[in-house]
Amino acid sequence: MKRYPALLIALHWLTALAVVIAYASSGNPAESHDLFDALIGQVHVISGLAVFALVALRLPARLLLGTPAALPAPRWQARLARAAHIALYALMLLVPLAGWAALADETATFTLAGGIALPLPDAHASWVEWLGETHETLGNAFIWLAGLHALAALVHHNLLRDATLLRMLPLKALAR
Repeated sequence: MKRYPALLIALHWLTALAVVIAYASSGNPAESHDLFDALIGQVHVISGLAVFALVALRLPARLLLGTPAALPAPRWQARLARAAHIALYALMLLVPLAGWAALADETATFTLAGGIALPLPDAHASWVEWLGETHETLGNAFIWLAGLHALAALVHHNLLRDATLLRMLPLKALAR
């Protein structure tokens, strides 16, 4: 069984963790009623930025390192998997960008933990308004698609009994 390169495995699982944290901390980071809300807003923005940064690293790493050949599958299944992966990558870039635009629509300034001012786009630009309005919808679509992706991996592992999931597990010991 040919596994994914270790760097791609690490980036995959770090991205998954950042996505879970971003989703669990979702809300409006510009509206904080107390210290807890402010902390959750910070976590949401930082984890969203992490998703974007990890994918920005992951795409060139994937091109440079390559991936193992797809396991034999019916043509419809291979096409569906490819379309799902393209949509996942697109959403991992679009959702954080839409969040950035949504934040600009909510506040003129946003300071990250540690006092770093997050540069925001012009909230009056029509593309910023439109993109910001799509953040929640795109985020929910992404979570559903990521859930289907995870379900497909489990179906491959438990029902089809192939190595699809094993090739992406973080430790070789887990993949046995």
